[in-house]
Amino acid sequence: MRLAAWLLVLLALATGLLQVLICLVMLFSSGWAIPLVLMLMLLPLLPLILMQEIGALRRVEPVVPAIIALISIAVSCGFYWELFARMAE
Repeated sequence: MRLAAWLLVLLALATGLLQVLICLVMLFSSGWAIPLVLMLMLLPLLPLILMQEIGALRRVEPVVPAIIALISIAVSCGFYWELFARMAE
């Protein structure tokens, strides 16, 4: 399960890197939506942070970062879908 969790974390990081860069650019022009942009910017990094905590503390089961990685991938796909829909208009 630990290997599957690492693979999901790396997949979440790979799908979210472009999202992080886009959110960095949006951060300067987002106005009142800065907390939402920060959340979207840091979400792909959250599973990696949790996997690092597993190595140090051993309190978190590997299934927790795997689930958060799946949520991060889903949010990244939704982010890209919304970005594509807005660009198509």
